[in-house]
Amino acid sequence: MRWFGVALGVVALLATACGGGPAQRDEPAWSPCQGIAGDGRVWECATITAPRDYRAPEAGTIDLALIRTRSADPARRLGSLVYNPGGPGGSGLETVVGVASRFSALLDRYDLVSWDPRGVGRSTAVNCSDGALPERVPRTDAEWSAIDASSRQFADSCVAASGPLLPHIGLFDSARDIDLVRAAVGDEKLNYLGVSYGGQLGAAYATLFPQRVGRMLLDAPGTPLRTFRQSLLDQSAGSEAALRQFLSFCVAQGDCPLGGTEQAAADGIDAFLARVEVSPPMTDRGAPLTRPVATAALGLGVAAPEVWPHLTTALAQAFSGNGNELIGYADLFAGRRPDGSRSNFASINTAANCADYPDFYSTEQIRGFLPEFAKVSPRFGELTGLRLAECAHWPVHGVGRAPLSGAGAAPIVLIGNTGDPEAPIEWVSELAQALGSGVLVTYHGVGHGAYGGVNDCVDRVVNAYLREGAVPERGTVCR
Repeated sequence: MRWFGVALGVVALLATACGGGPAQRDEPAWSPCQGIAGDGRVWECATITAPRDYRAPEAGTIDLALIRTRSADPARRLGSLVYNPGGPGGSGLETVVGVASRFSALLDRYDLVSWDPRGVGRSTAVNCSDGALPERVPRTDAEWSAIDASSRQFADSCVAASGPLLPHIGLFDSARDIDLVRAAVGDEKLNYLGVSYGGQLGAAYATLFPQRVGRMLLDAPGTPLRTFRQSLLDQSAGSEAALRQFLSFCVAQGDCPLGGTEQAAADGIDAFLARVEVSPPMTDRGAPLTRPVATAALGLGVAAPEVWPHLTTALAQAFSGNGNELIGYADLFAGRRPDGSRSNFASINTAANCADYPDFYSTEQIRGFLPEFAKVSPRFGELTGLRLAECAHWPVHGVGRAPLSGAGAAPIVLIGNTGDPEAPIEWVSELAQALGSGVLVTYHGVGHGAYGGVNDCVDRVVNAYLREGAVPERGTVCR
């Protein structure tokens, strides 16, 4: 997530992609990964190249960093399973080692492969100046002028450092890169597991290369079918609903430190946010826990039920004036690693969103939208709506999107979670309908994503599909 982050058509891109031959196989030189924390498995890394601009391959290339661990049972190996963690801007190299244990049921049948998408991490990266959340939601003309200036400054810094890459950072460019990854590991078909934005990448791949789709799982994929404004409105409402679920959980545990009833706990949250807006405490990060930072942290925490016990403790400490635990969630928002260094997640997240979404607005227009955001989500709406300012001065808009179909692809399984604040079930249903071979599995639960130790029913359905090719029946529901 990120507060900050010459429209060009993609018709020519789709025409060449759909009509082109197989991707040229780039024989990578695999070697032991450096700087990747081990988990008991052997991880290999390699680098391949991709055209910066698929419509003009002669204009130069970029690097794509790959990582893999080999199948635990080569005799039963089905091929490679290519994983993307989402974002946009999530690093495969930084996440796949940590999630491998969640996919353990698959690792005797597949090599697990991931990559840093274009613009990310160890691949050719988008770089911008550091940005920050505003100290408060702007109310005055002067504060809105400061927002506008910060947005322009951030965009200018990105153009200065990464300008030639910015028009080629969107959904369909990254989806074409996946075919180079598939070819690099020697697979005729792509077996794929994409989470969140990674699911959208899978849908775009199926549109470009339907005949190369093997077994494809899109977990909480969201949708490229709505505007940036509508997407953020939907996510605002989802965060508000997830907060209510979290408070219900806290109270149900007994002796909830936030309040004895859901309403009391909600009132405690509101009083805390009002207090830090007036007097934000310092933390051991050397940064104050401002209201926007606390709100961002809360929004990330309520989206992940597995951390709710810790989030309860972090909020209780913050209520008493110690924001050190709570600000750790905001570190994820800012791309800050545990060692204090920063990834370029903030930069690439903005770059990809602005490249993908065709709608963009002036800060004056955004100012007029905030009451609508506050109405759907009193606690998260305004800060979420301010994300529209990411693209106010961005040099490219709407270059990364195109119609989706996937016509002719093998069955593609999508998981939609009825309580997902980041990818509402309506989004996943829309995408399943857009993909001719999409099969929706509905999970009645809370959180963003459902495969990999969240729900036994979901795991059984997915494992049968990815291991044995058993496509679930349409209308499958897990609870």
